[in-house]
Amino acid sequence: MATETPQAQQKEQHKLVGFTDAAMNAVTGEMVSTIAETGVKMVEMADDLLQPETLSLLKTLPEVAENLERTLLEVKRMEETGVLKSLMQLADMVAAMKGAMTGPMVTDMVEKAIKGVELADSFVQLGAIDLVDGMLTAFHNAQEETKDKEPLSSMQLMKAVTQKETREGMTLMISFLQNLPKELNK
Repeated sequence: MATETPQAQQKEQHKLVGFTDAAMNAVTGEMVSTIAETGVKMVEMADDLLQPETLSLLKTLPEVAENLERTLLEVKRMEETGVLKSLMQLADMVAAMKGAMTGPMVTDMVEKAIKGVELADSFVQLGAIDLVDGMLTAFHNAQEETKDKEPLSSMQLMKAVTQKETREGMTLMISFLQNLPKELNK
């Protein structure tokens, strides 16, 4: 078509001008405004995507795609079972608690936690674990021995007091009761 006549060219130009005129007449100001807004948004989005961080992320995506897919499947499973909702509620509760706490409240809580750890350490150093274990064993044995038995009569109680083990236990309990107020009133 290199040998088009000027008449054919003029005819084609006339068609093009007619098409352009029809398009311009059909377009309203609102349509032009919407097209311009859309164009601006597209340019802004392209600008956001072309940031170095985004490009770096896009480059690493093929390397982490498998892990990302597994993670997304796990999140989906957590959402389906309600775990994700529970975690979000827990996070909201912690955030609310954090917002409600003051400096003195946090300090007081930390001091109590430290005292609790110190107390636990003192118990361990005093052999409390062994003592508690022994007391629980003795209590369990006593339960087993008295199971389905009638309570001791007055005479049986008096006889029990004459036994060395009973006296040792009673002496320990009396000494404990005598020392208790001193320790509590410190």
